[in-house]
Amino acid sequence: MSTEKRKKIESVLVVIKRTKYELDLESYGSLDEFKRVAEIQNDSFSRIYNSHLRQLQSREELKRTFPNGNFIFREELENIDIAIYDLVIALGGDNHFTYVAHHALDNLVLGCNSDPETSVGALLSFHTSDISNAVSKNWENIRIEEWPRINVRIEYPNGKAIETFQGISEISIRNNSPDLTSRFLISHEQVSEEQKCSGLLVYTGAGSTGWVMSCENKDVSFDKQEPYFKVYCRELRKKESFQYKLDHFTVRNSFRLISEMRGGISIDSLAERIYDFPPGAKADFSVSPERLRVVVQKHG
Repeated sequence: MSTEKRKKIESVLVVIKRTKYELDLESYGSLDEFKRVAEIQNDSFSRIYNSHLRQLQSREELKRTFPNGNFIFREELENIDIAIYDLVIALGGDNHFTYVAHHALDNLVLGCNSDPETSVGALLSFHTSDISNAVSKNWENIRIEEWPRINVRIEYPNGKAIETFQGISEISIRNNSPDLTSRFLISHEQVSEEQKCSGLLVYTGAGSTGWVMSCENKDVSFDKQEPYFKVYCRELRKKESFQYKLDHFTVRNSFRLISEMRGGISIDSLAERIYDFPPGAKADFSVSPERLRVVVQKHG
């Protein structure tokens, strides 16, 4: 990273994910009720509470590293001007990173694992100690990657059209009822097929180490900066003597879906980013010309 860019990292926003302990304690209303339910759930209270303590420690370590930084919970993102910050740090896990990134598309974004002991964090390049080390070296041991984003435009049968939040990791398209077949007409580069499956996954390099890896049961990962995304049909219903052409393919421009189901489009597995996809709705997925700028560590 150049000296000029290092000097620009002056104003820092740290966006914190509430711990499972904090969320569950609020949900159950009392510590006694929380412990009672946790005992039923594989006696999980100690594990949850110890993770909570480690995550509190991560918060304090970052506060020491950035004494002038602004620290907020992610619920407060709607109420601030994120554009004034040179660097936005997502302190949590992978799902939290994508949530924060949706709000910080024009910022430098850094993913920090709040509890490495229990979380792999495939999208998170840093632990708190790594950030402290990077700051002490004036950020000379980092680089900026540019990750592709996926544009999604949905046109409904009544003529209404919307642009969803951009996909950063993976997008899931499926029937609203998990017990019913997902049905749609899929079109890509002059090829069209009607398909029936359990759902469709649209994923970038950032999402290639996640859900689709479990579906394929083999390494299908690719570099997070590759300027394309891939599409995978989950549990595709096989037809006798029929060879599907669009069961797993690469998209460098765009592809289209026409829904034949009462379905939904879920962006980056976030409950706040699910869009209706009813019969007759058309959805166009395309590679965005814009990129997410992500701070990562140099290796080697």
